[in-house]
Amino acid sequence: MALKVLYVVEATIAGVRRHVTQLACGLDRQRFNITVACPLLRDQTYGDEQFVDTLRAADVAVVPLSLHRAIHPPSDAAALKQLARHIQTNQYDVVHAHSSKAGFLARLAARLAHQPGTVYTPHGLYFLGLRSAAKRRFYLALEQCAARITDRIVAVSAGERDVLVRAHIGRPEQIVCIANGIAPAYLPHEYDRAAQRRALGQETDGLLIGCVARLSAQKNPFMFVDAAAQVLRHLPHARFVWCGGGELAAAAQQRAAHLGVTHAIRWLGHREDASEVLAALDLFWLCSTYEGAPYVLLEAMERRVPIIATDVVGNRDLLREGNGLLVPSQDVAALCQATSMLAQQPERRAALAEAGWRWYREHGTLERMIAQTEALYTELATRRSGTQPEIVPLHL
Repeated sequence: MALKVLYVVEATIAGVRRHVTQLACGLDRQRFNITVACPLLRDQTYGDEQFVDTLRAADVAVVPLSLHRAIHPPSDAAALKQLARHIQTNQYDVVHAHSSKAGFLARLAARLAHQPGTVYTPHGLYFLGLRSAAKRRFYLALEQCAARITDRIVAVSAGERDVLVRAHIGRPEQIVCIANGIAPAYLPHEYDRAAQRRALGQETDGLLIGCVARLSAQKNPFMFVDAAAQVLRHLPHARFVWCGGGELAAAAQQRAAHLGVTHAIRWLGHREDASEVLAALDLFWLCSTYEGAPYVLLEAMERRVPIIATDVVGNRDLLREGNGLLVPSQDVAALCQATSMLAQQPERRAALAEAGWRWYREHGTLERMIAQTEALYTELATRRSGTQPEIVPLHL
């Protein structure tokens, strides 16, 4: 009989969307029966609105859940009650919560429903990106409390696992590392790289440098813009693209205008054909302030695009074997120096690209991620089968 697995998701966009979609659609349907509880449309999507449609097209059951991104006690309490009743009624073998908001409420709902087999994947620890010490302590405390009612916490990189252990978010034996993986992306037969580069604003043989990410504080688009302005002083024919939408779109574009580089940067918004954009790049920048294990680095490696990224948890886990360059977080000068060096050394760019592709083939495949996740669910369900607790009625 197939194991019943419930995914609970609030962040239905970007990397979380990809992660959950890959699992929900990729797990063995003979062994796992997947249901996803999530908002039908997130509060802020910035054009990334395909999550529910993709799941339904793959015959994955979707339970509408009224979850909002910000903390809002009345609506959060209603969502908690709805979720707890759903979990108790359906008696899942595993409840797997993703990202911080859904992660906290889903685990609390599972506890109220006396549901064992709870799993949590942070997808990057939110408190790491907060400047306010009080807010960091608050969100860290929430993570520490919720870990006490969690069977397994999934770190998507070894670096994230180390942070979890150091921050006392769960015991070491609770935490399992299942690194992100992706399936190969196949370009259309008619794909014309030169035409794509012209469409992205690169009319010459100069570098085309880009990023595919949300325009959010975590991804630090201001560092991207500042570095672009400095690079253009030495490489005036370079051009830049940012693929993705987000709350900092207007501010980033204003920064570009203030620095006089609007002519050299294309803001593409959300694109479902991001893989085709990646394939046109000469160099990929990722300026994150914190990460879990960014899918986009795997995508760049799979597309054989050389990478420069900030030296933060997640990025450094993926770029540690000569398959990319790391620069200090917030260090615009270091990013520019690395870019100038690679601009003068096309053979070094090619070597980085080839090393990245090999690393992806050895460590970054979707098959490995799915196999490890299936093993985790099977272990939890097997452990539960001999110790299933008595289910008592909920009074919410």
